[in-house]
Amino acid sequence: MIKTKYKVAKYMRLSEQDGDKKESESIENQRDLIDNFIEKNEDLEIVGEYVDDGYTGANFDRPKFKQMIEDIENGKINCIITKDLSRFGRDHIDTGYYLERYLPSKNIRYISIGDRIDTIDQRGLQFLTFKLSYNDYYIQDISKKIKSVKKRKMLNGEYQSGIATYGYKKDDKQKNHLVIDTEVCDIVKEIFDMYANKKMSTIKIADELNERKIVPPAVYLDLPCTRKKSKNPNGEFVWLRTTIGHMLKNRTYLGHVIGGKKEQISPKIKKGIQKDKSEYIIVKNMHEPIIDEETWNKVQEKLNSFKHDTTKKYDYILKGLVYCKECGSEVTFNHNISRNKSGNISWEGNFAKCKKANNYSGLCKNKVLGEHILLRAIRDTVKKELESIKYTSKELKEIYSKAEKKTKNKIQKIDEEIEKKNKELTIISNRFSELYQMKLSKAIPIEEFKKEYEKINNNKQEVNEKLKKLQNEKLQEEKSKTTKKSEINKIKKTVQEFMNMENLNREIIEKLVEKIEFDKEKNITIQLTFSNPYINDSKVHKVSGKKYMQYSV
Repeated sequence: MIKTKYKVAKYMRLSEQDGDKKESESIENQRDLIDNFIEKNEDLEIVGEYVDDGYTGANFDRPKFKQMIEDIENGKINCIITKDLSRFGRDHIDTGYYLERYLPSKNIRYISIGDRIDTIDQRGLQFLTFKLSYNDYYIQDISKKIKSVKKRKMLNGEYQSGIATYGYKKDDKQKNHLVIDTEVCDIVKEIFDMYANKKMSTIKIADELNERKIVPPAVYLDLPCTRKKSKNPNGEFVWLRTTIGHMLKNRTYLGHVIGGKKEQISPKIKKGIQKDKSEYIIVKNMHEPIIDEETWNKVQEKLNSFKHDTTKKYDYILKGLVYCKECGSEVTFNHNISRNKSGNISWEGNFAKCKKANNYSGLCKNKVLGEHILLRAIRDTVKKELESIKYTSKELKEIYSKAEKKTKNKIQKIDEEIEKKNKELTIISNRFSELYQMKLSKAIPIEEFKKEYEKINNNKQEVNEKLKKLQNEKLQEEKSKTTKKSEINKIKKTVQEFMNMENLNREIIEKLVEKIEFDKEKNITIQLTFSNPYINDSKVHKVSGKKYMQYSV
């Protein structure tokens, strides 16, 4: 008897994160074990090898595993072999899904050599649930041990981040220790000096560094996380004001090691939660400082002077309606409080700023604009349009008279067409009667009767469809007679309500304003949801989106 030949995928995985350090877990060892097993089984034929070296078994976000699944979908594989179950996966739920649901549904055989599991033999599945549970426990246990080791290293002042802070580099002689990077440490000193002593803002510092073509940290450190939006219009990576801000708050430059900023929620979830600053592990004087205490204190004092009360929430009445005319980005709103030398509030209010100008230096040169200026522009624009509508109202009688006359003529023509179609239906009805009489008197063969009946019936359906369409047209024309005037009155009522309001209402603004834009010269463009009615081919229309350039402030 010829055995079924199985197309085998050899799957191997290794991860130090899972505690796979011993020689027996090496990729080479896994490969040898699987190859030896296949040699002893004639029904197994190798068609692919998939190796995820350095990927945890706690999840299935692994490139070669994904490729293997894709090859299963394409029918290239019908058998998977691993050294043991933990090489396939350690997570109880996801591994169970693949072994108990996905693979059986695709008729895929799975063999775990070390666990003596072979899905071709149901007895091999008896210990599957137990093994999955054990592997899940193993992940939790390893995770706790790794956290404990990392915390001990943090408390000892060992630098645990994978990449050194900009201005430093990893020490070749001492593990988990930082030394000054002489290539860029002067840039760090200059940034602190510009902010502390030269009264430069983070945006101006970023602009200065970009103008001098100094390579930004993400590019210098060759980070894979550089984002498209950190590029300027020429496609070059740039310094960001946020980058400068983070550097000015980084206590690593004082010679301290800071750890424990984040904590992983679960070994199965990569994303961690940000911990409160009071929980950070800070070990002082572990490496040579770049910034002295005096400069650091000056910088922190200046940064703290700009802090706002983050507990208070402000309502931004124009949020989502305002856009940058320069780059098209949506505008963000912030609340600002200015104080004089005595500490008293000299000005308080909301202001708008382009997202790109606000966050990404060099991407947009638009300026800040006060919310009160935008609201004044809206009020004046709506007022102007209201006056236009009032002026037009004097002529509405004549306009509607002409429109009504045309509508009346159109309805009359529709009525004439409806009458014609009703006469056609009467003729068709008479033809049906004549045809039935001919059938009863046997004056026409049955086959000829059927053909003629179908022909008349099709004609009747066509006429009925045309009649229905005409009746709908008439209904729409009659409706338009009553709605045109009510539309204008509705707009006038809304606008009048808007003009009488002392404090503008978001709901009313949304009814009247479609979009607002402003440019770097502070010219404001307001796009309304309504406009002055006008005559076009003797028909009244409502124009949406008429624009006005109201201000240059």
